[in-house]
Amino acid sequence: MLAVSVKNISKSYLAQVSKLDIIRNLIGTQRYSNSNRVHWALSNVSFDIHAGQCVGIIGRNGSGKSTLLKLIAGIGTPTSGQTNVNGKLSTVLDVNSGLNPRMTGRQNIFLKGAIHGLKKSDIQKKLQSIIAFSGLKEFIESPINTYSTGMVIRLGFSIAMHMDFDILLMDEILSVGDVVYQRQCLAKVKNFIKRGKTIILATHSLGDIGAVCDRVIMLNKGHMQYDGHTEEVLQAYWETCEQAQNRIPRHLHPFNPENVYGMDTGEIKIQKVKFVNESGEEQKEFWTGEPMSVIVRFKCKTPVKDPLFRVQFYRNEGLWVHGANTDRVGFKTGVLSGNGEIILDYERFNLLEGDYYVTVGIWPDEHRSLMTDIAYDCHQWAYVIQVKSKRQDGGGIVSSPFSWRMNNGCINKSQGTINK
Repeated sequence: MLAVSVKNISKSYLAQVSKLDIIRNLIGTQRYSNSNRVHWALSNVSFDIHAGQCVGIIGRNGSGKSTLLKLIAGIGTPTSGQTNVNGKLSTVLDVNSGLNPRMTGRQNIFLKGAIHGLKKSDIQKKLQSIIAFSGLKEFIESPINTYSTGMVIRLGFSIAMHMDFDILLMDEILSVGDVVYQRQCLAKVKNFIKRGKTIILATHSLGDIGAVCDRVIMLNKGHMQYDGHTEEVLQAYWETCEQAQNRIPRHLHPFNPENVYGMDTGEIKIQKVKFVNESGEEQKEFWTGEPMSVIVRFKCKTPVKDPLFRVQFYRNEGLWVHGANTDRVGFKTGVLSGNGEIILDYERFNLLEGDYYVTVGIWPDEHRSLMTDIAYDCHQWAYVIQVKSKRQDGGGIVSSPFSWRMNNGCINKSQGTINK
């Protein structure tokens, strides 16, 4: 059964015009019309969401995520197209959604419950659970205009979590609060999914998307660019952002807080990692340009199909300088069981002089598990190698083989003549 149907939705707004532009238009030094003031937040977006699906909406700032959720929720009307919703909606779309800043937290619970069509007696039954989930017990009798932004969001989110609904819309909510509260939120959402609720989540947190969504829609400047399985769309999004910013998968050692999404699964464990020279001898010091191999020994608790092996090198100040994984080169590891080892060979190790931390990990896939930071096993910044360089290797971080040439016709200053 369809829970949400979006057909050819477009939404436009008139861009703000400054008072100076209005004056310029009146005196004739600048002309503008409504047509060139129109901003299209969404353009011809269509998709269907079936009951029980958890769908993520991602995209960079200004892509139209929040606008799309508001139109589905009935907050505003599309310029063209239509939306159909089959079932009761509960929404957490902005900080003050349905809340009165002059009323206390307790009063707002009853207010928003009434907006959702609940009787006072029904709200009363849920009251203590809502307060406990929000963690705001000592502030619940205070007006919410005295709350911090995070406290208001927590109250609104807790109320929405306890309403009777078939479809839940959330916009950048799961990342609010500390790690403990984030765990509560994720656990609640996963429970809703098990109960067959329909969840639509718009967020910049790709970890949240990877943790709970099986399908992702990616928007780009108001257009729907991708709609597919989570891993595939996260890969596409990653590739659009990868050149702009390198990502360190886990927080820099030794500051490694608890992962809100869960723990490494442990089906495969890393037993030993060795760095060896071309003679197979283990060592921790290498010269720039010489061969090096990374040997990863592992043990499988259960058979695992096509795990991904990843090795990453970081300068001691935290800069990610190089990484390699089996998936990117199409190396299929197959079904692994028992003990084994995998070897990463470098014909020339071209990093320049310095100390390098090395992370070795075994992951279920390249993108989804990386975003949620849940590996089979991952040794973050667990190994250190030293690289020495010769002066002729050049300077910087990476040595690229080079040579110098001089074209004929240039001036030879040492002799004061022109070569011909």
